[in-house]
Amino acid sequence: MSSRLGSEKLEDWVALSLMPGLGPGSIRRAIARFGDPGDVAHRVPVPELRAVLGLRDPAVSALAAIRPNLRRLAENEIRRAERHGIALVTSPDPRYPAALAEIPDPPPILYMRGRLDEGIVRVAIVGSRRASAYGRRVAVGLAAGLAARGVEVVSGGARGIDTCAHRGALEGEGRTVAVLGSGFLDPYPPENVALFEEIAERGALLGEFPLDAPPRAENFPRRNRLLSGLSAAVVVVEAALRSGSLTTAAHALDQGREVMAVPGPVSSDQSAGCHRLIQQGARLVQRVEDVLEELSPMYAAAVGAPPPDLSTLPGSRPLRGLTPDEEAILALLRDDPEPVHLEGIVESAPFGVARVQAALFGLEARSAVEQLPGGYYLARSGK
Repeated sequence: MSSRLGSEKLEDWVALSLMPGLGPGSIRRAIARFGDPGDVAHRVPVPELRAVLGLRDPAVSALAAIRPNLRRLAENEIRRAERHGIALVTSPDPRYPAALAEIPDPPPILYMRGRLDEGIVRVAIVGSRRASAYGRRVAVGLAAGLAARGVEVVSGGARGIDTCAHRGALEGEGRTVAVLGSGFLDPYPPENVALFEEIAERGALLGEFPLDAPPRAENFPRRNRLLSGLSAAVVVVEAALRSGSLTTAAHALDQGREVMAVPGPVSSDQSAGCHRLIQQGARLVQRVEDVLEELSPMYAAAVGAPPPDLSTLPGSRPLRGLTPDEEAILALLRDDPEPVHLEGIVESAPFGVARVQAALFGLEARSAVEQLPGGYYLARSGK
C-alpha cells in the first residue's frame, strides 16, 4: 500500500479489519480500486464492493448489516486496545514490520504488545502440537542456542513445539515473538496466558485478528504466513505429513525464506513431514550452527555465530569459542569420570534446564560431550 495512505485515520483501518468477509487480499484490492480506506469502510456501496471483490451472498448480507454500526465498533475496538496496552499498527505506520510489508497479502493492521525492532535476525521454529519428548528437547535446545547468539525466535504460541520454542528462547535469556491465531482477549491455548505475558515483556505478541476473535481452525493457516514472513528462515522440528507446520514451510518458500527441518526416527509418523521436506531439499538441522550457516550472508554480522575455525580442534588442544553456559556444563562433566544423567546435570547447573539442553546441544556438536543411551552424558577425554 502506498505511502500516501499514512495520513488516514486509525479508525478507518480498524473498520476495514472488522468488515466481515474481507481478508487481507480483499482489502488490498479494495484499496487499490477505491484508494481511501475510509471510503471502502464507510462509503462505497456494498453492491459495488461485491462486484469488485467477488463477494458471496453471506458476506454481502453481513456487510450490509454491520455498516450502520461499523464506525462505533471500530472506535470501541480502539478504546479497548488502549485499555489493555495493545498497539494497533497499520500498514502506513513506521512501526509496521518491514519484513511483513514485503509478503503477499500483508495484514492491513497488526495488534501488538511488546517491541518488534528492525535490523534483528529472526528464525521461526514450528512443529507438532503433540510433540514427543525428543521433539520438545530439540525445540528447547535450538531456541535457547539461537537466542544465545542474538537471534529472535518466532513461533505461534501453540501447544507442543511452539511452546517449547518460546520457553527455550526465554530461558536462554533471549527474545521471542509469538504470532497468535486468535484475538488478544481470547488467547489460545488458554494455559499459555502466563507465557504470553512473559513474551510481551521480553519480546512481542502479534496478531491480525480483532480482540475478541475466537481461535477458529481457518485462522491458523492464515497466521502461518506471518510466522514465515517475519523470519529469515523456518525450522520445522517435528511434523507429520499433514501437519499445519508444513503450511508455514510452504509460505516460507513463496516468500523467499530458507526452509530447514530436523530429522527424527525413521519409524516416527511425527517426523514424516520433516523427512519429506529434507527429501525436497530443506536443510537438515542437527545443531544451531546448521541454522546459522544456512542464513544469507547479509545476516552474518547480526548474529553471534562463532567463526568456522572455532569448532572442534584435534588431539588434546582445548576447545575455543564455547559459550559461558557450554564451559560451565563441560566443567561439571569433567569433574565426574562416570556418565551423568541429564537430571543430575540440571540439579548441579547454576541455570535452568533450557540452557542446560542448549549447552549440551552445542557441546555434542563440537564432539566435546557424548550422549549415551538412557539420557546420560560423558565428557570426552582430550577435549
